[in-house]
Amino acid sequence: MQKKERIHSRTITVHSYETDDSSLLVEGSLVDERFFPSFYYSRSEFLDPGIVHDIRVEMNVALPSLEITGVHAAMRKVPVEECLGVEAGAGKIVGLRIRPGFSRALKERLGGTAGCLHMATLIFHMGAAAVQGMWAALSRRREGGGTRALDYDPDILKNSCWLWREDGPFFEKVTNLRGERERKA
Repeated sequence: MQKKERIHSRTITVHSYETDDSSLLVEGSLVDERFFPSFYYSRSEFLDPGIVHDIRVEMNVALPSLEITGVHAAMRKVPVEECLGVEAGAGKIVGLRIRPGFSRALKERLGGTAGCLHMATLIFHMGAAAVQGMWAALSRRREGGGTRALDYDPDILKNSCWLWREDGPFFEKVTNLRGERERKA
């Protein structure tokens, strides 16, 4: 077995909450930790082991459009104070919809010198979790035993992976279910 020594850990945690029939609150955190005294080149000094980044984001998402309607970021721990200058920049994603092209739009708004790679990484994961949160909200058994109507934009699934390929049976099935619902309306 290869010798190994743990030197770094990154933990990304995302929770989704149904706040009412038409919105989710998605909370995320990204925590980087180092396990040895390490030299910070940007500060020209050694720092003790511990947390390097502790970034928190709260994102309000409208259902079923998956439009980001509000966002708040808090950089609770960063390696240099200048990093705090990008906290307010998270607001640039308000109005984005989580659908194909979300990653590109996120990178345009928060990538490079416009933002923080770590915050953008966290929000990327929060976007995927918001889609799962939407499915959880739609499929959850409600009082009376039923579920919510299958009301969503099928483009969020189309060609997103092998399972949801446009010519596959699963995409066809959910598209047909939605079509049946629209015909009944």
